[in-house]
Amino acid sequence: MTSDDVDKISKALKKNYEGLDDEVRAYWDKKIDAEMKRRKVKNSVAEDPADYAKGRELGKQDIGDISYKEPWQNIVRNKLGITIPINQLYRCPVCGKEYCLDMPPERCFVCGTHSFLHLNKVVNLRR
Repeated sequence: MTSDDVDKISKALKKNYEGLDDEVRAYWDKKIDAEMKRRKVKNSVAEDPADYAKGRELGKQDIGDISYKEPWQNIVRNKLGITIPINQLYRCPVCGKEYCLDMPPERCFVCGTHSFLHLNKVVNLRR
C-alpha cells in the first residue's frame, strides 16, 4: 500500500462525508450513539470471541479488532472526525459502488481501492 493510495482514500472520505449539513451530521451521530447504547445492553450482542486473531497475518489490521459492542462508524467518527451513516448500504468512497454488507470489504470490487478499515494508516483499530 503506497502513501498515494492512503491519500486517495482519505481525500475521498473527506469529500463524501466532511461537508455534511450540521443537521444531517447530528442525525447520524444520534443514530450511531443509539446503536452503541443498544449493543451495550447485556445479551443484546454476542460477546467478543477470544480467538478472533487466529490465522491473521502478523502486522495486518483486521476488522476482528472491532468489538461487536461498538459500531465501526463510531470508530471512524472518533478517529477521523467523519460521520458515516449507520444501518445503510456501504458505499466505496472513491468510486461510489454500493455493497450490501455491514462491514466494508477489504477491497472495492470495481476500483480496487483498499477499505479504510483495513488500513491502519487511515483508521488504526487497535487501542
